[in-house]
Amino acid sequence: MRGTVAAALKMAAAFRPLRRKAEKILVGVVLGLIILVIMPIITVTSVCRASFRNNSDEIRKAVIESLTEEQRARLQFVEDTMEAIRKTMAEAGHSAVQVKEAQVLAVLVLSEYAEEEGFVETLAGCFHEGQTDEELTVAVNGAFGTSFAAADFTKLMSGINRQLVEVARTQLGNVGGEPYWSWYGFGGRVEWCACFVSWCANECGYLDRGIVPKFSLCTDGVDWFRSQGQWLEGTEEPAAGMIIFYDWASDGMDGRADHVGIVEKVEGGTVYTIEGNVNDDCRACSYPVGHPEILGYGVPSL
Repeated sequence: MRGTVAAALKMAAAFRPLRRKAEKILVGVVLGLIILVIMPIITVTSVCRASFRNNSDEIRKAVIESLTEEQRARLQFVEDTMEAIRKTMAEAGHSAVQVKEAQVLAVLVLSEYAEEEGFVETLAGCFHEGQTDEELTVAVNGAFGTSFAAADFTKLMSGINRQLVEVARTQLGNVGGEPYWSWYGFGGRVEWCACFVSWCANECGYLDRGIVPKFSLCTDGVDWFRSQGQWLEGTEEPAAGMIIFYDWASDGMDGRADHVGIVEKVEGGTVYTIEGNVNDDCRACSYPVGHPEILGYGVPSL
C-alpha cells in the first residue's frame, strides 16, 4: 500500500487533468490518489507541484496514517483486484495490452460490479484476439449491462498511455544526460538511454508501483518485460507509452538490445519516439512500423 500511495503522489505532482469528466470518479482524496495509479489521466489539481515533490515522504506518511480501517480495506481490495485480473488474463493467454485495458475498465467503468462473484473471470471473457475497441465495448456492455461507448474507451486508453510521453517531451533538447545518469547513481557519464527511460518512469511514479523497472542496461529492461509477460515483438504495431528496444544492424543484430526509448505515437505506419543518448542528446526519432532493427516493446502494466 505504501508503494501505491507513493506512486500516486508522484503522478499527482506531475500532471494536470487530461479530461475533466474523469474527475467524477474520485471519491475522496485518498481513493483519488490510488485511482491515479490505475488511470493516470486523473490528477489532483489543488495541490502545488513543488510541494508534492519536496514533501512527498511526509505527505505519503500522513495519508497512510489518516486512513480508516475501511479505507485501508478498500484500497487493498483495489490492489488485489488488479493482481487477479493480471493473473487471470495472463493464464488465458491474453496480451499485456489487453491486461492493461481490463484493469482500466475495472476501475473506470465497472467498479460497482467488482465485488460480484466471478467478476474477474467475466471481464477476462470479454477479450478476444484481434478484436477492435468497438467489439470489446460491445462484449463488456453485454456482460455487465453498461453503456460505455467505444470512442470514449479509445480516448481513455490514449490518455493513459500518454503520461510517460508527456514527461519525456519535457526533456527534449537535453545534452549529455547528466540529470538521468546522476539520478541513477552514476558518478560520471555512462551510456544513458536506459537511465533516461527509468528517470521518466520514476517521474510518473511507475518505479514505486512496479509498472516499469529501474534499469541502466537495455538487456535488463528486455529481460524484465519478457519475464513479466509484458513484451510485444518488434514486428507488431505499438501504442504510445510503450518502451521501444532496438537491436542495431551495426552491432550485428544479435538479438540483444542496444538502445531504448519511449513510443510517442504511431501514425501512418510510422513509430514516433523520444529517446535519450542519441548522439548524446535527447531527441525525437521515427521508424517504420516493423523496422528490422526494432527488437520489441515493453508494455507497462497497471
